[in-house]
Amino acid sequence: MPGKIKEISVLMPAFNAAGYIAKAIKSILNQTHADFELIIVNDGSTDNTEEIILGFNDERIKYFKTDNKGTAAALNFGITKCKFDWIARIDADDLNSPERLEKQISFVNENSDIDVLSSWSAYFNDKGKIIFILKEPIEHRDIIKALNLHNPLNQSGVMYRKELIKEEKYNENYYLNEDFELFHRIKEKAKFHILPEVLVYTRLRSSSKSHLGNNSNVYDMLFQPAFKNLIDAKGKGEHFYWATTIAWINFFYGDRKNSRSYFKKSFSIKNSLAYLTTLMSETIFRKIINYRIKYRIQSKFENKRKLKEELERLLA
Repeated sequence: MPGKIKEISVLMPAFNAAGYIAKAIKSILNQTHADFELIIVNDGSTDNTEEIILGFNDERIKYFKTDNKGTAAALNFGITKCKFDWIARIDADDLNSPERLEKQISFVNENSDIDVLSSWSAYFNDKGKIIFILKEPIEHRDIIKALNLHNPLNQSGVMYRKELIKEEKYNENYYLNEDFELFHRIKEKAKFHILPEVLVYTRLRSSSKSHLGNNSNVYDMLFQPAFKNLIDAKGKGEHFYWATTIAWINFFYGDRKNSRSYFKKSFSIKNSLAYLTTLMSETIFRKIINYRIKYRIQSKFENKRKLKEELERLLA
């Protein structure tokens, strides 16, 4: 049928990923859907990332090396090298389930209105232990709502129409959160969906950019539209929602003192607990945020046996 996806480009940026990239590449080469090209963009690595990439002998791999300009620039460059209409993303330190491409392509082929698709994910540490399972909302309207505060679309499980992203481009002023900025920017023109199954294994490490980087750009991106919506809010429910959203924007990305002032305007048990957290020392406060307590608690009683077995195979 015309318009059906048969072949897909997989795009992987890499910077000093020697310790992880071999497993990431293998997780793509071992996909049950074999009709793809794997575009790897080495963003000026100074370790032996290049040596590891060149050690693979598979004609589906297309390798490029650029000067170090950051992930967003590497992605924009890589998109211009992708020859197929759909692009699947994966980071060089993450892993994909073998059926990831097959299942996502099948879904998009049956739902032609979708522009951006992702999946649930399992987060694991360098010891190969699953820390938590992240089950984000799956429907478009709920994803759009989530984008008011965070990015629910896992970057190593996302696939999208090439022409849409090629036109919009990643914002190269973002050292991190470039995927969040892109999806937040296109949320009014794209149709989103998330498959409700774990197809991505995301490596959680203390040296990652998300732990070490500055989130002020995210604050600037989220606060102004949220504040405008608060001013324009009609009714108590809408006012409560935007006051709560601004409180959490400040909680995660901005000023803790400001978050307290907005939590006071949106009382709930959850918000009250967050308010108390902001009174702790900066060190403890950051540890609590980075520990992802909410997700760990939600995942505590999940049956992880099959996921553990699959992760072991991917890391073998």
